Amino acid sequence: MTVARRSLSPRALVGAAFGIVALSCGEVPTFPDGIAYISAVLLPAPAVALGDTLRDSLGVATPIRVVAIGVNGDTIPGITATFVVTTVPGKSLSVGETGYVVGDSVRSAQVVARVGDRLQTPPALLEVVRQPDSLAPTSATTMTRIGEIATGEVFATSSPLAVLVSTGATATRSPVRGIIVRYAITKIFPESAPIPDTTVVLIDDANRFIGATGRSGADTTDVSGNASRRVRAVPFGFDSVEIRASANDLKGVPLRGSPIRFVVTTK
Repeated sequence: MTVARRSLSPRALVGAAFGIVALSCGEVPTFPDGIAYISAVLLPAPAVALGDTLRDSLGVATPIRVVAIGVNGDTIPGITATFVVTTVPGKSLSVGETGYVVGDSVRSAQVVARVGDRLQTPPALLEVVRQPDSLAPTSATTMTRIGEIATGEVFATSSPLAVLVSTGATATRSPVRGIIVRYAITKIFPESAPIPDTTVVLIDDANRFIGATGRSGADTTDVSGNASRRVRAVPFGFDSVEIRASANDLKGVPLRGSPIRFVVTTK
């Protein structure tokens, strides 16, 4: 088990889901240093490469951290957090004194953060993986037709636009989990077609889209190294849609084969 301490500098946390560690009936308790609750462990990425430091999407080595919140909703600076690797038995990852993480062994690992004696976060999952080197399609990249609109439905959906992230020699390639694959609708044909926002969107497995227009989205590779998104549309007023899927390695360098161009048609 690895334990480390680090001091946090004040940073605003926008849009994060805070883990409330304690509640009383109708009141928010106050802990030492004026803390009301702390965030979950904030990870710059879902995976770290074996033998390397955890990095953000640009490839910059970035520590894990937590944020402490006061009773008035303000961020409390200068809080010292203790990070504990709870994965047993054997090696998984190590956390340095300043919160930097190094992958020690290929496996899934869990980390919790503690502030003082009474505040602890839920476990955060972090994958230790081999450095990926390739992105490849595992579904057709053209003529992935949007289906017919089912009875009582407004939208139709395409088959999955699926990709595989992998690493290794040609004959012994291995899938890599925990890699973010980003999808974006880049063109609608004909380009003069007046297509309103949300008419053509990228959706996840729960039929949800991200943002005001749904024109971009992301998926994280699973244990098989696979990621996918689908196109949902009212299939009128355009002939086809171009979607590009891209991914970087864990140092921020585009993978071989990235981006992949998909074309989804309505006919």
